[in-house]
Amino acid sequence: MNLTDIAEMIAMHAVATLLVVTGIMMVVAAVLWRLIERGGTKWLNNAAAWWSARSQHALAKRLRAVPLIGPTIQVTVRHTMGAGRYLGAHAVVSFMVAIGAMTSFVAIADEIGVGESLAQFDLALSKALSRHLSDTVLQACAAVTHLGDGGVLIAVAGSVASVLFWRREALLAWAWLVATVGGGLMNALLKLWFARVRPVPTHEFTRVEGWSFPSGHACGSMLVYGLLGYLIVRHTRAALHIPVAAVTVLLVIVIGASRVLLQVHYLSDVLAGWATATVWVSLCIAGLEAVRLRSLSDPVRAGAAP
Repeated sequence: MNLTDIAEMIAMHAVATLLVVTGIMMVVAAVLWRLIERGGTKWLNNAAAWWSARSQHALAKRLRAVPLIGPTIQVTVRHTMGAGRYLGAHAVVSFMVAIGAMTSFVAIADEIGVGESLAQFDLALSKALSRHLSDTVLQACAAVTHLGDGGVLIAVAGSVASVLFWRREALLAWAWLVATVGGGLMNALLKLWFARVRPVPTHEFTRVEGWSFPSGHACGSMLVYGLLGYLIVRHTRAALHIPVAAVTVLLVIVIGASRVLLQVHYLSDVLAGWATATVWVSLCIAGLEAVRLRSLSDPVRAGAAP
């Protein structure tokens, strides 16, 4: 079976394929979350202990050269070590995810040139979808895809920032704005760099302009809704964590898939958008954890916290 046959088969069963893939990803997200809840703390503690041991060893070597280390220095070192252990392990995990996503993005970008297999599959799938999708499906996709529009994402990001400022969590609010705005700028720069021409849809349900790679809707929805899901998880009880993760996965997949079904993006555009957003989200979450940990480990703030 060649690439054209595979694209034709997917297009003929596009809705069923989307439902199956979405269901699988939601189940995977729920299972991974449950595994993290059950064993993540133990793994993180082990990783943190290893990180702490290395840090303490390096710190001890540096402090041997400092004469008359007073009690204040010793207390400060002990006070920050617990936070450093957690943050160090969390940073390692975040950077591993970021490196994996970056590797995926590079692999996708390398395959979108003329004559490459992924580029040929993109074109075959887009043409097959134009022949097989009904107007009803296209209308539904045109409605769903608006959840990833720039205006909607800006409104969500602004609303979340306003709530955080209202709750007097200014540091977290600024971190949220840097994460969402920075991710949008990153995607815009990548579009200019690759300057890939969009596919031409054969319907009138939506019209877009601009470059195609990577997908702004795919990247933006993962950035905004993914980070929003993280914030909700941080502020809700454990029983709601899996539903929040599942809804986040559902939103991101459906918005990204709608761009392919509407034939305004190639499949590789959406995959690349998800990959770039994963890089940025993982790094931003590491930064947000540092912000959260700083407020918790600060004796003045911790004492003033309700």
